[in-house]
Amino acid sequence: MSEFWSPGSSAAYVSVGISLYGVVAYLIGMLDGGTRPRMASWVAWCTANSVFAVVAYLEGAYLAAGINAASASMNAAVIALGLRRGASLRPGDDIDWACLLSSIACVLVTVEISDKTFGALVAICANLIATIPTLRHAWSKPQEETWQMFAANAFAGALGVFGVLSASGYQFATVAGPLITTIGNIGLVTLTVGRGRFADEVAVPVRVG
Repeated sequence: MSEFWSPGSSAAYVSVGISLYGVVAYLIGMLDGGTRPRMASWVAWCTANSVFAVVAYLEGAYLAAGINAASASMNAAVIALGLRRGASLRPGDDIDWACLLSSIACVLVTVEISDKTFGALVAICANLIATIPTLRHAWSKPQEETWQMFAANAFAGALGVFGVLSASGYQFATVAGPLITTIGNIGLVTLTVGRGRFADEVAVPVRVG
């Protein structure tokens, strides 16, 4: 059965659709003015997913390459709208600078990649570093994040892992992208929802007597 038409690949296609729903919800939140993305995170995520796509393509895992390329495109859409809405790409603190440097490392790895496992590891590090500013943002201002996007990406990432494993078997370099996406987004949706509920409870006045 073709890699592009099987139960595993069907799950992967569904995962892309779910991710698309999540990013559309996020973009709507940005247009409404309530969602304010940490641009450094999105730039690093975009470059990391680009590396995952290149690595998977070089491994001949075209389905995984497509999933990661779709993720990079969605990241780019958030960046483009953020810039249009006046967000700045200028790093604001040391973590933002770390995101910028990890993005540069990803670009360099993508330009001339010889060890695909090393490329995947660099992208994983960039992805994890990119998550830190958004984790901090979700902790301090959960109302400025759209949890539906993180939930959709977590579920989509899990389906993507299943799809890639079913279609092309286990290869660290090809499964790394959707796997790290799943882990990171589970953390983000948990923190955003948890902190959001805590903030709501604190804001509710208590009548005495």
